[in-house]
Amino acid sequence: MRKLLIPIVFVLIGVGFSSLYVVEEGSRGVVLRFNKIIGLSEPGLHFKIPGMDNVRIIDAKIQTTDSSNNSGREQKFITREKKDLIVDYFVQWKITDFNRYYETIAGGNSVENLLLARLNGRLRAEIGKLDIKDIINDSNLDTKSRNSLMVRVKDALNGTQQSTAIIENVPIEDLVAEAESDPESITSMRAFGVEVIDVRIKQINFPSEVSESIYARMSAEREVVARDQRFQGIREAEETRADATLTATKILSEAEKQARTIRGEGDANAAKLYADAFNKDREFFSFIRSLKAYEQSFKGNDVMVISPDSEFFRYMKLNTDNKSDKK
Repeated sequence: MRKLLIPIVFVLIGVGFSSLYVVEEGSRGVVLRFNKIIGLSEPGLHFKIPGMDNVRIIDAKIQTTDSSNNSGREQKFITREKKDLIVDYFVQWKITDFNRYYETIAGGNSVENLLLARLNGRLRAEIGKLDIKDIINDSNLDTKSRNSLMVRVKDALNGTQQSTAIIENVPIEDLVAEAESDPESITSMRAFGVEVIDVRIKQINFPSEVSESIYARMSAEREVVARDQRFQGIREAEETRADATLTATKILSEAEKQARTIRGEGDANAAKLYADAFNKDREFFSFIRSLKAYEQSFKGNDVMVISPDSEFFRYMKLNTDNKSDKK
């Protein structure tokens, strides 16, 4: 009996362990019985029927999908101006209906690929309605802006409650086929058990061939601006130098005028003094003038030929005559 009891205990222990499973926090367990969904397990310890039930653990946290998941290809979008843009973006989403989500992936479909296909289609439709300046504008108040564009794309991906209720009874295969054939269809991502939380554009670039021409044009425009600035500086420098020269000329002219005026006044005062002195004692004044003339005349080695009877020697004669009289 004991020999029989030990294997039974081991079998019961094995059955017990195989019937227990744990769902970690941030995950959900889809319980399958013969590959049909019979329930959803919340985080914690749960039981299942060994051999009949199977549990598929699904991540319930918010997930982020980047535009680089588009098979590594750049996504080109055309604006209303017929300009090509390369848009780098990411989308955050979470699973709201785990049963519907499992039905989608059970058929070998990738929800991320479906989401990116739908997102690219909606972005292409929305960007085609705007100009480049509208897409660059990130104002929340303007309906023609990047933020408003992302809100419209998110709402279009989630759809309305009515549209979601209508397609709940549509087979998943038909919805997947429609989404893959027409990325701009109105199929809501809620139909696949997914809700889009946020869509964000990280970067907007021009294609490389367009960027080169734009950079060349910008460089040419900056060169024109720089040349205009240089010419403006040269012109202002010439104007400044001309103004400085004019001011200096005016100052020198005014100074020369004042100097001549002062010299004229001085000469006039000197002439007046001479005239007053001459009028007071003309003989003495003539005598002083003659002495200065004698001083200037006999200073050097120059030879002068003057008649002894000249008026120039009048005062010298007068001095000689006085000496003769004294003798």
